[in-house]
Amino acid sequence: MTATLHALALALSLGAAPAPAPAQASKPGAALPPMPASLSTRAASVEAVEAQLRAAEQSLRFVETQFTERPEPSSTDSQLKRFSEGEVYSLLGDWAAASVLFYDLVSDPDFKANPRYPEAVFYLADALYQQKNDIGARVYLRDVLSLPLTPQRYKEAVSRYLAVAGRLQQFDGIDAYVEKARELSGGVLAPDIAYVHARGTFKRMDLTPEEHQQRSRALFAPLAQVPGPFRAQAVYHLGVLSVQSGDYPAAIAEFQRIVSTGPDAVVSTGIPEAEAQRFRELAFLSLGRLMYETGRYDEALDHYGQIPRESDRFPESLLEVAWTYVRKQDFTQAKNATDILLLVAPDSQLAPEGRILQGHLLQKLHQYDEALETYDGVANMFRPARDKVDALLRVNHDPVAYFDNLLARNERSLDVSTLLPPLALKYASTQKEVADAVRMVGDLDSGRQGAGEAKAIAERILEALDARGLEAFPELQEGYVRSEAVDTALTAVEQSLVQAEAQLVEEKLTPAEREKLLVAQGAREAQRLRFAALPTTNKELEERRARMQAKVDAVDREAFRVGYELQSLHANAAAIRKWVEDTRDERQADPAEEREFLVQLQAEIATLRDLQAELDRTRARLASERQSTDTSLEGEAAIRARYSAALQQEHAVLRAGESRLSGEDTRVLLRMHAVRSRIDSLRGRVAVARVALRSRLEHRVKSIRDKVRAEQVLLQGYEQEVAAASGDARNLVGRIAYDSFRRVRQQFYDLVLKADTGTVDVAFSRTQDNAANIQKVAREKADALRALDLEFKDVLSSEGGD
Repeated sequence: MTATLHALALALSLGAAPAPAPAQASKPGAALPPMPASLSTRAASVEAVEAQLRAAEQSLRFVETQFTERPEPSSTDSQLKRFSEGEVYSLLGDWAAASVLFYDLVSDPDFKANPRYPEAVFYLADALYQQKNDIGARVYLRDVLSLPLTPQRYKEAVSRYLAVAGRLQQFDGIDAYVEKARELSGGVLAPDIAYVHARGTFKRMDLTPEEHQQRSRALFAPLAQVPGPFRAQAVYHLGVLSVQSGDYPAAIAEFQRIVSTGPDAVVSTGIPEAEAQRFRELAFLSLGRLMYETGRYDEALDHYGQIPRESDRFPESLLEVAWTYVRKQDFTQAKNATDILLLVAPDSQLAPEGRILQGHLLQKLHQYDEALETYDGVANMFRPARDKVDALLRVNHDPVAYFDNLLARNERSLDVSTLLPPLALKYASTQKEVADAVRMVGDLDSGRQGAGEAKAIAERILEALDARGLEAFPELQEGYVRSEAVDTALTAVEQSLVQAEAQLVEEKLTPAEREKLLVAQGAREAQRLRFAALPTTNKELEERRARMQAKVDAVDREAFRVGYELQSLHANAAAIRKWVEDTRDERQADPAEEREFLVQLQAEIATLRDLQAELDRTRARLASERQSTDTSLEGEAAIRARYSAALQQEHAVLRAGESRLSGEDTRVLLRMHAVRSRIDSLRGRVAVARVALRSRLEHRVKSIRDKVRAEQVLLQGYEQEVAAASGDARNLVGRIAYDSFRRVRQQFYDLVLKADTGTVDVAFSRTQDNAANIQKVAREKADALRALDLEFKDVLSSEGGD
């Protein structure tokens, strides 16, 4: 018989009981007779149980409204949410996060029918453009330019495409895009697009000189004729075009328009003052060079003098000022210019040339000791670095393969520039091809590492979906944990209810029934402590989450410390291996012993890599565990089930005495059975919530699993592309590094050679001066002797006659 049916039977028996003797009629408003103390205590117990039940019901209602009854977001809703998040990241300048979100949207076939698809492609292209990923940006810019866009968006996309095309030197299709942008602007290109188009054409290297001049002038001329934000820039480029064509007077006229202050002055409106100042400085520098080339040295000095001391071009102007004074044969002023150069920019790449020129000027001024000191300073500075680069280039029979092997190693933070001495590094790192080569190596490594990480992430996601279930979805997990807490709270309510029933019914039990009750209570008490540890409220859930996360964090900190030690050991091993290779010619070691040592070292490195891989897996598991620290403890449901079974057994014993109750005790018992019915009803709702959460889990798992498997197919293609690119680049970086090192060595060789030649010139000039002085003294002596001979000729003649 269920609790509900039992309550109905008690109600029927209560209705059939004989009516009590009529009491004296009470006056309206008179107080009711007081309830017996024992009965009052029992009713209060029931009220406390009902209060517990109401709290559990409120918690359950929260689970239903927030987790099970709330409709699942549709695919469109999810896409729009990601779109909004991507927009936010774009506005914040977090281009990496924005590109990830928009790539996810653009690669979703279902999103292509969404009206916001063109905007998503534009945002993705823009994020790649801002990250200097020109190749990726170009691909998506071409895609977005073929989609329906607003006129403003189309013009923005064209502007970025032109900039990328100029950097990549890939100009196919730009004429059609520019013409369409012109149509959208009413037949006249917007100034920003016109300037980007003109500058891209100016940088093109696939045009003949005549075509380059014609096209560039046609694009810059309209911008230079009307006020606007790009007028000065356009005039400057027209001046450069005149220089390239050899028309110096026209170039001078264009540059003077930028620096003049009269009515013909050219200014760009609406641009920052720093940008305007940059073009004025470039114009002054260009005018100085043109005046120098045309022999107008005083005017050249005037224009060089207009460049402010805080400008980045000030050291360059000083060196050119010095050479201008050399042309004027004013060696003192030229030396003063080099002195200022070495004072304001002693570490610049112009400083060595300035010192060499200073030595020549000191020699011209016959200050030989100072000249020798200057030449010796240059030689002593660059000779050791030159010798070290020489040794580096001679370290292997095949230097190209040597450098490429160095770059191919899996050492941390590997950079070919670390092989150079600090002085040489400054000269090698500024060369564009070296920077491009290092960036290419970084891109290949990043691509390889990214593909490997993505593959590992995909495997971890699938593993988490299969093994963790709800733990992989924090929202569903939160709902499930709360439903478990509600179930635990209902069991706690049932415990309080059974205790209240025992107080009410225990006196009516027979001795045998009381013995059974004691046994049932003993079984329940054996489970009570474990059940009491289970959380029943949100506060208890939060406290348990904090305790478990603190434990995970402590382990993760220890793992981080171990990882730091592994990195240190790895760096030590790499340094030892490099030392062995670099000092092989200097050491007198047995080759067999060295090979054995290298084999042991390689084994240690392999062990370190294995340990690092295991540590990475451990930290990944810790990260996953940290996200699931608020899940139900393993065996929690079993603890609750055993305790509930013990309560049911105790209730079954107590039920035998329920039929022996009468009067007000029966009414209290009815309230208890009503509470039990509500408990059963709430448990049914908890079960329904669990089923709903499990259904949502299955739907999400299937959706994510399908997406991950599709990405795994793409990753296989990416890995093949990266492997192919790495194969194509084999020895390329080594060749670039080797050529760069050779050029650095040649630079240093030339500087040392100039210094040594200057030293010889000083010695020769000093010898010439000494010889000239000796000859002068000899001539003066001869002249003096002749004068004496003439003066005393008569005396000498008379003495001779005598």
